Amino acid sequence: MNELLQDADLCVKCGLCLPHCPTYQETCNENESPRGRIALIQAYADGHLDATPALLAHIDNCLLCRSCEKVCPAEVPYGRLIDRFRARTQSLQPFSPAVALLKRIAANHTLHRWAQAGLRFYQTHSLQRLGLLRLLNLDAMNRLLPSLSDSVEPLQSYYTAHGNAKGDIGLFTGCMGTLLDQSSLQAAIKCLTAAGFNVHVPAKQTCCGALAQHDGNADVASQLAEKNCRAFAIPNLTAIVSIASGCGAQLKEYQNADLAVKIVDVSRFLSQNADFSNRLAPLAATVCLHSPCSLKNVMRDEEGALALLRQIPELSIDELPKATLCCGAAGSYVLKHPKMANALVDQVLNAAIATQADTLITSNIGCSLHIAAGLRERGENMKVLHPVELLAQQLR
Repeated sequence: MNELLQDADLCVKCGLCLPHCPTYQETCNENESPRGRIALIQAYADGHLDATPALLAHIDNCLLCRSCEKVCPAEVPYGRLIDRFRARTQSLQPFSPAVALLKRIAANHTLHRWAQAGLRFYQTHSLQRLGLLRLLNLDAMNRLLPSLSDSVEPLQSYYTAHGNAKGDIGLFTGCMGTLLDQSSLQAAIKCLTAAGFNVHVPAKQTCCGALAQHDGNADVASQLAEKNCRAFAIPNLTAIVSIASGCGAQLKEYQNADLAVKIVDVSRFLSQNADFSNRLAPLAATVCLHSPCSLKNVMRDEEGALALLRQIPELSIDELPKATLCCGAAGSYVLKHPKMANALVDQVLNAAIATQADTLITSNIGCSLHIAAGLRERGENMKVLHPVELLAQQLR
């Protein structure tokens, strides 16, 4: 309780966070704002409020986009505060079958392999068309599934640089990346080795722990962090690149400083350490660039993808307006709160469609799946790609 109060008492209730909070902007309810949620947690920690379903719901409705942290003059550690509250009240939180299934798959290598095989069987044998997941009350999960490739090459543990090696790096694949976004991983490996880096892909790496931590399972998140720290204890790694910014944000906040200091988003790493001059085919097209909350509010690095894409000749890049708030994916949030998630993604879709771009670029798997699902439901043909996918596509 003292830890909750110490963090919550830093808030001076100035309200500068309100215009940046997606749930407050959508509801205009003070309880759905950072300031309101902090006040509720203060009252709970002081013994003035019980952990009622209403109180828990307001905290659970938070996306943890952390836009409020970026603008807070008092530097309230809002993300840590929400995580600690959820950890303390975890046994009282509403149960979500979809999130429980996702966390089990993410943290267990055997279940992960079964899920890969099961998803392909599900899609290739018309079970998705028949709506099997809908019958199991997993409709929110069903709409997010991309079309999976029949032929997926298992990732090797090591890839050799092209030409003289500049150094060795680790690649954090992410549990959802290996399950649903193999194309981004293969593209990243292609670009990193072409840039002259040996790439290590530790087989014993696991989920970053974000799903567990933000759902109140602090012990599980800590165990996953320890496994990743052991997996990446490889001598002479100059950096550990993350493909999904949600994973990168979690990894950068690990207690293990030796690992956390090496974490860098793959687009930032390539933009700073690779010169693809005369090696990229021109692309006379327009793309719109979406910056995930985890990239701009936690990793504080939304310029890396832009700098990387600018290396492609003739490419026109439209950044989505700075006023565009969270898309609503927010890890498992899209599964627990589909109504709010779909309301929030509408603003992103409207802004993206207005650019008349051929492709939307984003650096986080959750955002990619959620936005792509929204585009499909609107009948739009706009593709959704990771920055390194587009770069690898143009690499000669």
